[in-house]
This record gives sequence, structure tokens and C-alpha cells, in this order.
Amino acid sequence: MAKLKVGIIGTGFVGRAHVEALRRIGNVEVKAVVASSLESSKKAAAELNVPGYYADYLKMLEEEDLDIVHNCTPNYLHFPINRDFLEAGVHVFAEKPLVMNTKEGRELLEIIEKKELYTGVNYNYRHYPLVKEMQNQVQKELGKILHVQGHYLQDWMLFKTDYSWRVDPEKGGKSRVVADIGSHFCDLLQYLTGKKISRLIANTKIVYSERKKPLSEVKSFAKADAESAEYEEYQVETEDYASILFELEDGTAGSFIVSQVNAGHKNDLFIEISGSKKSINWSQEKANHLFIGHREQANQDLVRDPSLLAGKAAERCYYPGGHIEGWSEGLKNSIKDFYDCIRENGDPADYDFATFADGQQEVKITEAILKSSREEKWIEIE
Repeated sequence: MAKLKVGIIGTGFVGRAHVEALRRIGNVEVKAVVASSLESSKKAAAELNVPGYYADYLKMLEEEDLDIVHNCTPNYLHFPINRDFLEAGVHVFAEKPLVMNTKEGRELLEIIEKKELYTGVNYNYRHYPLVKEMQNQVQKELGKILHVQGHYLQDWMLFKTDYSWRVDPEKGGKSRVVADIGSHFCDLLQYLTGKKISRLIANTKIVYSERKKPLSEVKSFAKADAESAEYEEYQVETEDYASILFELEDGTAGSFIVSQVNAGHKNDLFIEISGSKKSINWSQEKANHLFIGHREQANQDLVRDPSLLAGKAAERCYYPGGHIEGWSEGLKNSIKDFYDCIRENGDPADYDFATFADGQQEVKITEAILKSSREEKWIEIE
């Protein structure tokens, strides 16, 4: 089988993680990388042992014979890059959010309809072993779903001196916390339940109307030197926090909170689904444990162990029980699922990766949350 030839656009934290995951999959050749300048591209290529490097993704598209491109850039670049590679006949695996607005998403879906191409969005939390086990139990053992609740909490924007490109709506979009991490929660709950969010009411808050923007570049999640750094005042337009009540398409009720200003919560994604027979919950920060709650018997703590799992849940384990697996394996499984579909010329409906259509659904939800908070009313999602 011929190796799939791949290009990576964006060489920050996520782009580098994609390269590492691809090498763990095997039978893939990373041909070139693109960064913000030729110098940084050359440096990244040398560090990642990739032969090609470019400062212009269009030049890479012209000169490299690629099967797939990974779009790991800031949000404002998602649409033009996704569009240009799709129009050139290249499969695209993109970081979330898919695009900045639903208008852009519709244009991408129209291109896909005209071409036989595969597209994926990296909602990687779908691909943890115990998330797959959770989905199996929700479908077969939970009974009627009564309600869903959860949160996604971080603290990396807790201080007024915390800043990244995501704060700038020109680069990150009109939404920050909802588009960045809320979209992960929404994708996960819809994946687990098999039902779409149909309506919601939301409240969003900006904690700091002004933040101190460093005059020098600060990478996302990096710790700034608050004493020596020089700042300018920056007017904040995007939310730090949101609380949402929602209904699924079958009327099931639920709620969740997203925040990037909760001290001590580093990447705290938690979801619980309560059914008529039992409840079940999973936390990303305790990814190797699945809680199963009962009314008339002892509760269970199912530990990630391939000998205790079956089917795709077991296949997503790479090490024996007790050998901790986490975020990097979830990313690997996300990309592997997409690549397996391409190699097998499969139907995406038979796989677990999120498609561009799924990504567009998350953009619709984000826009509905902002509209609901602004207008203080329930919003229907078409």
C-alpha cells in the first residue's frame, strides 16, 4: 500500500502533535510544513525531520503532490486554507472550530458535494477508549436518557495579564470560550447520545472588559513574565464564561458550563448522561476511569484495560491496563480513524471521526449561544 503524502500547516503545539501522531500511525509520509515565516518553517522542519518547508501554503499546494493536508492554524485561517485545498482535490483534516461563521461552513460543504473528498475535524475526545465504551453503554444499557449535564473548565485566562491571539475576534472569531472548548463539549454530547442539540438558552460573560496585551508575542498556554513584560490595554469583546440550557432533538434536557477562568481547572472536560437504568460519566482529566452509577447496587469504576473492553473501545487501547493513556492517544485515534476511512474508501458514517458537516453543526451552536445571550431568549437551531 502506497504511503499517504501529507502536508502540515501550522507548527505550534497542535501542529507538532499532529506530526507525532502521524508517525505513530505509520505508512504516512509528512512531506512539508508551513509556518508563519520561512525561517520558522525551516526551523520546524529541521526539528521535526520533515524534508519540505514553506512560508506560503499556496506554494506548498503548487509544488508538493499531497494526498492530505492538516490545517493547524489560528481560526481566521481555517476557511481559506480548507477551501483552497478542497478545490485542488486534497483531503483535509482541520482543527476546530471548522470556520469563523456558518456562511463559510456552507461554502465548504458545497465544495465537498461536488468532489469525492474526505474531510475531518479534530474533535479528538470522541476517540478515547472509555468514551467509546460510554457510547456503547448509552446505546445499549442506559435505558431512556433523562438528562445530560457537564462542563469544560480551564484557568489559563484567569488573570488580567493572560492574553493570546484567541482574544482578538479578527483572529479567533466572535466567540472564544464557546468556540474553543464549548464546541468540544457539544460535539462529545451529540456523539454519545446520537442526538443533535435543537434549541438552547445561554448566558455569556466577559470577566475582564480590558486585558493587558503583551507587546511581545505570547504563545497559547505559555506563562508570561508579569513583572518584566510590557503591556498595552486591550478592549475585550469575546466571552470568558458561558452557561447553557439545551434540549436535544428528542426533547431530552441538559445543561453545561464552559469557562477559561476557573482556578485549578487545567483541562477539565466532564460529561454525565443520566438514564432510566443507570447513569454514566467521564472526565478528560481522569480519562482512564469511567463512572457507572446504579440505584440498587454498588456503583462501578471501570478502569481502562483492553482485557475488560471489547470492539473499538479495546482497539483504541495501546497499552495494558494500568499503563496510563491520554490526550496524545486520543489525537492519534482521531487521525487514524480518518486515515482508515480514506485507505478503505469507506463511508464516514461507518467511522467515528467528525466530518465538516459535524464541524458546521458546532459553528451553528456557537452562533446560537451568542445570539441567545445577546437577545436573552431561547434559540432554535436549524
